[in-house]
Amino acid sequence: MTPQGCRYYPVALLSLRRQDESTDRASYALVEEPHCLGHQKPRRISVADYRKKQGLEEYDELARGWRQLILNKKSSGPSIGKPSKRSLELFFMVCYDLDRFSQFVASEGFSDIYELPAQELKGILCDNVALMQFGFRFLRQVLFGEETIALRQEAAEQRRLRHLERRQRLETEAAARRALEQDEMYGDLD
Repeated sequence: MTPQGCRYYPVALLSLRRQDESTDRASYALVEEPHCLGHQKPRRISVADYRKKQGLEEYDELARGWRQLILNKKSSGPSIGKPSKRSLELFFMVCYDLDRFSQFVASEGFSDIYELPAQELKGILCDNVALMQFGFRFLRQVLFGEETIALRQEAAEQRRLRHLERRQRLETEAAARRALEQDEMYGDLD
């Protein structure tokens, strides 16, 4: 359970997004489990007051990017396909290794592809919350094509061509291996 989940308990946050909307809506439910002795106390408190008392407004805002990623994936269903190995690597780096993501964003390779104003880049690299929020934005672009980070068109095209050349080379090599295997298999029959 996340720190946010612990603070919410025994209230459950349910994030829902309608198909025609781009952001989620929060709904809440009360989780009643026998081991939670707090239910035995006669106390009435609104969800809004409970959230305020637990300091959840900030947690909710910080976790919104994560929820948006999950909701995008779930709402896309099987149409999104299986993420590439590189997409998964980026996902885990952004979500679980913020230091490495910071180095990635600060790298020359990143600035060769993405066009970020110097002041924005500096703000992202000097503030872990800003870096985390940027990471969610970056992942929405990488995984779902939400282009909110400007690409350097020439570099992006060169990168696309390199990937295309690599894929064609791998396909040619695979075809050659299959042909060799068939020659060996049919050669044994002669």
